[in-house]
Amino acid sequence: MRMEKISVAGGTLLALASLGVGTALAQDTQSQDSSPVLDVITVTGTRIVRDGYEAPTPVSVLGVEQLSEMATTNLADSVNRLPALSGGRSSHNYSGNISSGTAGINTLNLRGLGANRTLVLLDGKRMAPATLGTGDNATGAPDANAIPTALIQRVEIVTGGASAVYGSDALAGVVNFILDKEFTGIKGTAEVGQTTYHDNDSQLYSLAVGAPFAESRGHLLFSAEWAGSDEIRGNNRPWNRRSYQLINNPNSSNTGTTPRLIKVFDVGMSQATQGGLITGCYFGAAIAPTAAGCGLRGTDFVGNGTPMPFNFGSIISNPYMSGGDWERSRNDNLQSLTMQMERSTAFGRASFDLTEDTTIYTELGYSKTRAINHHALRSFDFNLKIPVSNAFIPEEIRQTMLANNITSLQMGTTNADLPAVQGDNTRTFKRMVLGSEGNFQIGGDDWSWDAYVQRSSTDALQTAPGNRINANYTKAINSVRDASNRIVCSVNADAPTANDDPACVPYNPFGVGVNSQAVIDYITETGRADQELIQDVAAVSASGQPFSSWAGPISLAFGLEHRREEVKGTASALDEAGAFFAGNWHASHGKYNVTEGFVETVVPLAADVPAAQALDLNAAARWTDYSTSGDVVTWKLGTTWQPIDDLRFRVTRSRDIRAPSLGDLFNAGASGGSNFTDPRDGSQSVITSVTTGNPELVPEEADTTGLGVVLSPRFMPGFTMSIDYYRIEIDGAIASLGAQENANRCEQGVTALCRYVIRGADGKIVTVYNQPQNILSQEATGFDVEMSYTVTVGPGDMTLRALGTYFDKLLTKDTRTIDGSGLNAGGAGIGLGNALASPKYRYLVSLGYNWEPVSATLTMRGVSSGKYNNDFIVCNDDCPPTTTSSPYQTIDSNHIAGARYFDLSLNGKLLDTGAEVFFVVDNLLNKAPARVAGTRGGGYYNGQDSADYYDRLGRYYRAGVRFQF
Repeated sequence: MRMEKISVAGGTLLALASLGVGTALAQDTQSQDSSPVLDVITVTGTRIVRDGYEAPTPVSVLGVEQLSEMATTNLADSVNRLPALSGGRSSHNYSGNISSGTAGINTLNLRGLGANRTLVLLDGKRMAPATLGTGDNATGAPDANAIPTALIQRVEIVTGGASAVYGSDALAGVVNFILDKEFTGIKGTAEVGQTTYHDNDSQLYSLAVGAPFAESRGHLLFSAEWAGSDEIRGNNRPWNRRSYQLINNPNSSNTGTTPRLIKVFDVGMSQATQGGLITGCYFGAAIAPTAAGCGLRGTDFVGNGTPMPFNFGSIISNPYMSGGDWERSRNDNLQSLTMQMERSTAFGRASFDLTEDTTIYTELGYSKTRAINHHALRSFDFNLKIPVSNAFIPEEIRQTMLANNITSLQMGTTNADLPAVQGDNTRTFKRMVLGSEGNFQIGGDDWSWDAYVQRSSTDALQTAPGNRINANYTKAINSVRDASNRIVCSVNADAPTANDDPACVPYNPFGVGVNSQAVIDYITETGRADQELIQDVAAVSASGQPFSSWAGPISLAFGLEHRREEVKGTASALDEAGAFFAGNWHASHGKYNVTEGFVETVVPLAADVPAAQALDLNAAARWTDYSTSGDVVTWKLGTTWQPIDDLRFRVTRSRDIRAPSLGDLFNAGASGGSNFTDPRDGSQSVITSVTTGNPELVPEEADTTGLGVVLSPRFMPGFTMSIDYYRIEIDGAIASLGAQENANRCEQGVTALCRYVIRGADGKIVTVYNQPQNILSQEATGFDVEMSYTVTVGPGDMTLRALGTYFDKLLTKDTRTIDGSGLNAGGAGIGLGNALASPKYRYLVSLGYNWEPVSATLTMRGVSSGKYNNDFIVCNDDCPPTTTSSPYQTIDSNHIAGARYFDLSLNGKLLDTGAEVFFVVDNLLNKAPARVAGTRGGGYYNGQDSADYYDRLGRYYRAGVRFQF
């Protein structure tokens, strides 16, 4: 393989992401003058194959050596460390969302624009999406868990719009996992890991085999892999010993003075405890509870139903409070910090040279991933009305009620005797490819071609064990004593009627450990939905150099592709009926077809002339026709100019799209309870929010501009640096307003949305429907900086690498403009809705030293400090007037700390054995995550929201052995 100096970076100059988490190419042996050299690798930022060509769109490369240094048990975790990727999902991003079914998937999110705008490819070919989703930014994205890691040669990241080259969903860029199709031999890995807290045990075992046959005319590949990690149930980390939340300030008013939002420690719930909390009383014919005159308010029922006084604390802002008996009413410390994960993959490939110019091949892939969150959600109630006739009311409480004319109790409970609702998701991915490739000549010009058909599918089985059947719960909680003084469900108390339920077992809401398994079995059941997402692709393409200009040969690539996407599924009868507390999935059915053709060219405009050692024009266009929304044209224009050896400039301008996914279009709906404020009267309640697809959606459109410069000064051999600016402007962005926003806008006069807001006979909102729409405009601007320097020091080679991404703007424009750049709150941001969000900058820096047979790499990775919302006004006792509907809020502190983590990787080759041992420590200093207040819309306090950008696990050790023969 031809060698070149380090200035070649496959289109982005070393793409530096090698930095300990880097994306660089593997370094080869140095030449006699100690100048470092790299293998030239053809990258796929373009369909044009030109040895040594550097594309105008930046392409970063994460090589197999850098993947080995990180030694993560999941390839996506390694890729997600690159600064250009922000906010991707992994098993460490705790997800208590039952309805979306996204828990456990690994997605990649370039530019913070959403995983559904990053096209993920396996050897240049699409993969079926992993989940139907419900308005989540992972909707339509494939699961990187399905990648056959053991045979990946490198990962290429195109950081810029590439729809004209690769098609829809490449609006933010492309992540392409490249297979080592020529691997020969046997290699394997065995790895174990554990946190410094002796939990989250992980294992990884892989084996890959490659061998020629038929006198090397054919080649066989096979790989198998199994990886698993334990769930961390509860949160016993030191940083979570005191809960931390952002709440509405109960002492604030619209006239100002004190801030509307305050951050407090020691947070629990003011409206519920695990065994039931009396929060008010009903007197006589009263239709609303009151705390006045209710001497029973603040009675908490603990083990065996024992009543105890409950201290509501010094600050109460329903449903939260600070202080008092907060530890008795908190639930976040019971929830799972990470999920239990198990992943297995198998991959096989066979190729055969029919002739010297024609090769046929077939590929078979299989992956199964199971993610279990045993404590995803409590089935809570804040407004239970328990009448004095309830059979389980302790007698002393009943006597107090009778003496004070209290007809019913208002209670809140998290139903500790009922199991937590679990999220148990199993995804089975299958892929089959049959193709042929080769070369031919026309008029003396060499051409290459490729044609294939592919079917890939994901069977996404979503289950929710322990899900509460609401109707059964209502019947069971309403108990009385019958004529025989037996405790029975009230529906069975009188003479037999049509409303009787012989299976009903009465439920005791007073205390913990007071209900039998028979009661639990009656109230709970497993929710279930099985969705199959199928993708069929047929494609043909060719490339060659049919013409020449004064500056060199003109390259041309063109092709056709037809794709069919389909979803079909089933759901349980109870889910279809909306009978559960969470989930309530519906079977989705739908399909669409896509036909497209593309052409791309590279035209040399100048070569080896003064002020232009190289000047190339790159242009591409793609016509795409969707069966659901018609046709659309995408295009790209780019140029690279190298005036001298040391300097290269690149410019691109493109029109890109993201088409609506199967979930966006055809999701039949999922529903769940959410904490809700009625905009009509300000009352708070838990309502049902239902999200469905919208078949009238059209593709999002984006205009992308990129400007970059690459420096490789001759006076500093081994040094390379690139700086790239990007601007992405999106129109018609697909988004769901959400239940609260739909209701708010309806009440503000947007009558078209009122059809989604369903009120009961009493005027109270009971259900809000939610559909995605082409409603937003968004804009992202920023800079990528990459640097690499390799030099001989003593007996070995030292490599310094750095990569950073600066998010200058992340604008979301709806009724107002929100800038999400510099927001570190993940889901905790207030008023963000569908807004884009990311820390202001992310970075990676690594220092490595290689002295055969040992090597060591120290990596520093981090994020900037940030805010909850850029529109918040920080004040203490001099706050301006505001209202809850104002475009801003006042807050006592709007700062979220940044973080810096150090990782250490040590590798040692066992001489003459083909094996090496490795030891990796992530978060070497065991740095705690920043304090980020919990999400306020979750119904109850569910823990600090620091999963997206911070390490929540703590110091993590991994060790293992690799071999290759």
